[in-house]
Amino acid sequence: MRGLAAVLLLLAAPGSAAVPITIAPTGHATVPVTGTFGARQFVFDTGAEGSAVYAGFADEVGLRATGSETLQGQTGKSEIVLVRLERLALDGVSKEPIEAARLDARADGVPLAGIVGLDLFGDRTVDFDFPGRTLSLLAPGQRPDGLNGPGLEAAATTGGLLTIPVRIGRTQAVAVLDTGARKTRINWALGRLLGFTTETLGRGDVIQGATNRAIETGAATVRNVRLGRRALSEAPVLVADLPVFEAFGVAGRPAIILGLDWLEQTRLVIDFPARLVWFEEKAAAPTVSPISERGAPN
Repeated sequence: MRGLAAVLLLLAAPGSAAVPITIAPTGHATVPVTGTFGARQFVFDTGAEGSAVYAGFADEVGLRATGSETLQGQTGKSEIVLVRLERLALDGVSKEPIEAARLDARADGVPLAGIVGLDLFGDRTVDFDFPGRTLSLLAPGQRPDGLNGPGLEAAATTGGLLTIPVRIGRTQAVAVLDTGARKTRINWALGRLLGFTTETLGRGDVIQGATNRAIETGAATVRNVRLGRRALSEAPVLVADLPVFEAFGVAGRPAIILGLDWLEQTRLVIDFPARLVWFEEKAAAPTVSPISERGAPN
């Protein structure tokens, strides 16, 4: 979601093992990221063009400012400071240096370190096994065994983010893949096609995004969702015309920001270079805690 000009060194450790996904108190999926700061938990975000750090972490480890730019968050734009990370590494993939957005402290007060985006893993195949709580970054062109079918063709949108076609009943929509979002959102262009009105919706979350600007949403359940070969009998959605739909270039048509709540029993595999996506059904382990219902910017 940001223009980012840095990316230089790529190192891949062959045969690297999967890393654990941990659910933060906010409900976000976080992974262990290492750098000169040691190891910290970062939100794994397929909906972010560039990586970011929160102000508390940036101050704690002494990250220096390198410039500024406009950040497009879920709920609006804001001028932010850029800081330099000498190195970021995850599951054997390392890049240096990376210029990251310095985000204000979260509105909910939860002290997350930051967000890791496509500037680190956008040239990889991502095996995001949310039910199994593991993540693997595979070499370009490599894919895990046992995938069902040839994959769903994706299209690139702003900043290299990927969109896929989704069908809800007989209604077609386009979805941005966004593992940084706890809950799936749809715009009103899609909501109206599904028969929703402001009167029929329940009360949804207040979404604040990276810029901490609050937008209220409505809540509903959709049925008969098709994600490639994967079928969801029903799935929750939040409804709002968030500014990020326009930034992603999908505001004028029925659109979805596909988040973690549609992946509770779905393993997501994304071959970013080939623009292919798989949704594989997989039951969650009984010991896994559900996504938190606490409020969070994303």
